[in-house]
Amino acid sequence: MPIYRFTVVDGVALEDPVGLECKSDADAKIKTAFIARQIAIDLDGENCCAIVFDEGGIESHKVPVKP
Repeated sequence: MPIYRFTVVDGVALEDPVGLECKSDADAKIKTAFIARQIAIDLDGENCCAIVFDEGGIESHKVPVKP
């Protein structure tokens, strides 16, 4: 399975050094939405987003974090 890396951007990028195995871009999109919801619970993140990159380093999805 391909490995996708997730980055949280809130002025400064917090990059995921390990990544997660995802079955497809659609699976990665679902996991990105979950990560964004978790961040919204943990932080008051206006102008914050979660971004997922595929194995080639190409941005696959971007999900805004809504408090």
